[in-house]
Amino acid sequence: MVNLMSGRLRPLTIALLAVSLLASCRGREEETAPQPPAQAEAPRRGGTVVLAWGAEPGGVNELITPATQITAEIADRLFLRLLEEQPDFAEHPPTFAPLLAKSYEWSGDHKTITFHLREDVVWSDGVPITAEDVRWTWQAQVHPDIVWDNAHMKQEIRDVEVVDPHTVRFHFNRVYAKQLLDVNEGGVLPKHVWGQIPFSKWRESGDWFKEHLVVSGGFTVASWTPQQEIVLVRNPRYFRKDRPYLDRAVMRVTPDAGSAITQVLNGEVDFIAQVPPSEAPRIKADPDLNLITYWSNLWVAAFWNNARPPFDDPEVRRALTLAIDRQAIVDTILGEYGRIGTTPIITAVWAHDRTIQPWPYDPAEARRILAAKGWKDTDGDGVLERNGKPFTFELTTNAGNQPRNDAVVMIQNQLKKVGVQATPRVLEFNTLVEETNSGEFDATVTGFTLDTSLDLTGNFHSRSIADGSNIMRYTNPEVDRLLEQIAGQTDPEGARPLFGRLQEILHRDQPVTFLWESQRLSPINKRIQDAKPNVLRSFFNLEDWWIKPQTP
Repeated sequence: MVNLMSGRLRPLTIALLAVSLLASCRGREEETAPQPPAQAEAPRRGGTVVLAWGAEPGGVNELITPATQITAEIADRLFLRLLEEQPDFAEHPPTFAPLLAKSYEWSGDHKTITFHLREDVVWSDGVPITAEDVRWTWQAQVHPDIVWDNAHMKQEIRDVEVVDPHTVRFHFNRVYAKQLLDVNEGGVLPKHVWGQIPFSKWRESGDWFKEHLVVSGGFTVASWTPQQEIVLVRNPRYFRKDRPYLDRAVMRVTPDAGSAITQVLNGEVDFIAQVPPSEAPRIKADPDLNLITYWSNLWVAAFWNNARPPFDDPEVRRALTLAIDRQAIVDTILGEYGRIGTTPIITAVWAHDRTIQPWPYDPAEARRILAAKGWKDTDGDGVLERNGKPFTFELTTNAGNQPRNDAVVMIQNQLKKVGVQATPRVLEFNTLVEETNSGEFDATVTGFTLDTSLDLTGNFHSRSIADGSNIMRYTNPEVDRLLEQIAGQTDPEGARPLFGRLQEILHRDQPVTFLWESQRLSPINKRIQDAKPNVLRSFFNLEDWWIKPQTP
């Protein structure tokens, strides 16, 4: 059994032990008594924080709304999951902390997992949360009338069995790497209230769920003013009796990014989840603000259509990478808040192969490779040709994303130096998605987020070409085999050599030219204490945020 309630040696404890050992090694060299460590200020209850977000959540029922980041943020504040995934995946596979479940154990064949639920957790109306809620939630998640955006994460769960009121067992069709992540996806919902509406009526009942909201998380909704703000208040029946510390969290809908930044600088807003690097100097210069930075799980690349000549040749793709000055792009667009990408497993993740170095900026080598492939400027117009056809292509990206718009212009100018003519074209986002999914493009600059399961099947497996997720139409039999082997691993650490080999091949083949990884920048008022936004959630530990009293 995995007991999730057991504690660990905390970093502060380790540090104090190290100091103690060092002192004992010095013997009697110092006779003065050690000074006691300064006491951290204790969290205080009360107060309101204002959180700016660029869009409104789809509702309180995440199963019937588009799977947006803000909808997930609010859902996780209202409804408990079985476990809470931790943002500790830099040096090892992510771990999970107890939430609704206090412990779990796997069967010997790894096809069933049994969760033991806390017995002190109730809904906000006082009704106990039981295994029946867990089973019914799964039934809703997979029901064809609901069509939840993340229903695919439940497709290998064959059944959910209620063993007793506080024990629930999940049965799988097969063993695979993402079993725990798939089980844990989505909050547990209140059967005794929301079960009054048949699943066939859910998608037309969004307002009803707001009016009949019962929650299990630290917060509930006090008011919801469409396109303006959502006011969250403390759930008095939350099982952590001393949390949340805050009285209220106001989620202000602020579509205009410039307005949000003005408000945080004026003290009208306490926190913004993300601002561009260009705003960092203003924020850092403000004595009332801190700037929290952390590496995003987003990787941005130039995606070549591997099904179209000349991008079907890995040596040509490598030449294009050598012709692009990626460090100049990073320095210009992101500055200190970015770095060159090398693989789709970003540098801040435990499985990243740190032995792989970025291809250098080497236009001379790029020209040599292209010449060896028959590309020469025979008419002296500055553009390479082969068999009478010039090396020209269209390079698309999405409107409204200035860093990517700037990047395609820089790439255009850099490729021009080696005789390749790229024509930038900025598209509305949905149009870009349609073109890339259908394969009707030459090359595009876009980004993908890395799921903590590190499942790259959708991006790089040949079978994912048909559904459009492998947008560059990349095929490599060894990559297919590696992805299938990784997907069958139950021990993530055991897959490390497979991840290493996968990254080696992608680095060699360059189906995409990895451009950058970037940090997220979150400005926050200094009066807010213990906020820990991360790539999983910007409001990850909102229950633990507290307000430090202003000194006169």
